[in-house]
Amino acid sequence: MTLTESDLVDAYVFGYPLVYNIGSIESIGAKGLGSLPPSDFNEFAFATKLAGPDDPFVSVNNDTLYAVGRLDLSGGPVLLHVPDTAGAYYVLQFVDASTNNFASVGKRATGTGEGSFLVVGPGFAGDAPNGETIIHSPTDIAVIVGRLSVAGEADLPHVLELEPQFTLTPLGGNSPPAEIPQPDPGVPDALKFWEMLRLWSQAFAPSAADQAYLDRFAEAGITDTGSPYVGASPELTTLLTGALVAGKKRVEELSTSTGEPPVNGWLLAAHMFDYNRDSFELGTVPTAEWIIAEPEAAYRQRAIAARIGLWGNNGYEAIYP
Repeated sequence: MTLTESDLVDAYVFGYPLVYNIGSIESIGAKGLGSLPPSDFNEFAFATKLAGPDDPFVSVNNDTLYAVGRLDLSGGPVLLHVPDTAGAYYVLQFVDASTNNFASVGKRATGTGEGSFLVVGPGFAGDAPNGETIIHSPTDIAVIVGRLSVAGEADLPHVLELEPQFTLTPLGGNSPPAEIPQPDPGVPDALKFWEMLRLWSQAFAPSAADQAYLDRFAEAGITDTGSPYVGASPELTTLLTGALVAGKKRVEELSTSTGEPPVNGWLLAAHMFDYNRDSFELGTVPTAEWIIAEPEAAYRQRAIAARIGLWGNNGYEAIYP
């Protein structure tokens, strides 16, 4: 085998956001998160209280109520309805399977009036039934992360009244969404990460540029259509096991910084989420200032963001010091 452990550390850094993200989407659906209850695909789960120090997530703010809508668009489009918030700030951030922010609805991007949007998967071709603005998701699995501003405890009842007016309605008819594929039970634990990367990068295909990068690692079985990790050779098992350990270490090393230099002792994150280079829908700002030009730098930054700030907004929406 010509691939080295160092090569596969690059593959780990590339694949970590996808694997961590899909795992988080599965976990939140089954267990909820903080005051977010468990939820099915294509419906919102809403927090009912402000976040506190015990909430188990990589980073939270406590001047908003969170909403999470896990999307599965494989069964057809989903209609998003938003209420009139009478000028109150909110943002619905759209995140694809690999954690790229690809669209935004809310005060900055679309205003605070009532509206409807049709969210469609990568295979969709057609028009919106009632002229809704179409938002194209690059992957069938995606997540809407909502933040509804709360101006102190006295404002909480009003925001709780707004929450159920944010709705998701599947329009797929009799086509049920597909389930997230699961690793073959015969894959040993030491190779599960690589199996999930193989499965999920095929089920939720990356951009053409990302796929070309992933193809570099074909010799390790990552692009195989069937699992090469059931009964893998000792050579391959040793190589991938070592790369997993080294890859985790590499992500931890990268994640000691947001990728930006400190300012007066503060770590800022104005550009921590600028790694999307391919899919720019409603509400995004696809200018050079907000796009990391060099692909491998973008992959490293995406891994940092997944590790220390999963589902964070771009700096033109919010900054997280």
